Amino acid sequence: MKRLFVLSLVILLTACSSISGDKGALSSEELAAQEAARQEEMRRQEEARQEELRRQEEVRRQEEEARRQEAAKLEEEQWREAERIAAEERRQEQMRLQEEERRQEEARLQEELRRQEEARQMEILRQQRLEDGDDPSLVGMVTKEQLREADPILLEQSVFFDFDRYEIDPKYASLIAAHARFLIVNPTVKIFVEGNCDDRGSPEYNISLGQRRSDAIQRALLALGVPSRQIEAVSYGAERPVAYGATEEAWAQNRRADIAYPMFDY
Repeated sequence: MKRLFVLSLVILLTACSSISGDKGALSSEELAAQEAARQEEMRRQEEARQEELRRQEEVRRQEEEARRQEAAKLEEEQWREAERIAAEERRQEQMRLQEEERRQEEARLQEELRRQEEARQMEILRQQRLEDGDDPSLVGMVTKEQLREADPILLEQSVFFDFDRYEIDPKYASLIAAHARFLIVNPTVKIFVEGNCDDRGSPEYNISLGQRRSDAIQRALLALGVPSRQIEAVSYGAERPVAYGATEEAWAQNRRADIAYPMFDY
């Protein structure tokens, strides 16, 4: 009986040991399965993370592309606006130039009409003077405008001299040459070269010095080809001052020779 009990106990222990061994083997498989499941979960999570990253990158790329397209659209709109503004400015400039040309043409026509009227009036005056038997030397009259149009320097009609001198300063060469050219082109015009002095010296001496000054201008004009019949040199001495006072500045303004044209005023 005791042996039977011991045998039963041994069998029971062996069975329990076998059952325990089976349970231990199943736990390892379960652990392996769990580890595989965990690895699979981690893989799926990594794939999901990578997918999310790709999605985010795609979103970023799309947003970047949208911004680029928007910037390109804005740049194109700005370029078109700049082109429109430039075209409008060109149109406005063209209109301004056309208006300026129109005004210039109108001014030219008005100036031409004025010149024609001036020439007509001068011709009427010339005929009247000839019919009345006036001095033919007064026939070739001029206007300030006529002198200005020929050469603005012609409005400068005074040559100044040093004290007690009658030599022409070389700086007046271009002025005298301009008057000579005008007289040659206008042979009916006669000028008077009027010599003047400051009030120092006797009247007789001043008349003589003034004459030498006007004669110097006359010789210069003759040397440049002006016919002698168009020039008459006279002297007024100190009788026609343009400045008053016993100062060097006043005296300097009175030491001069004036080129006087017969002026036509209307």
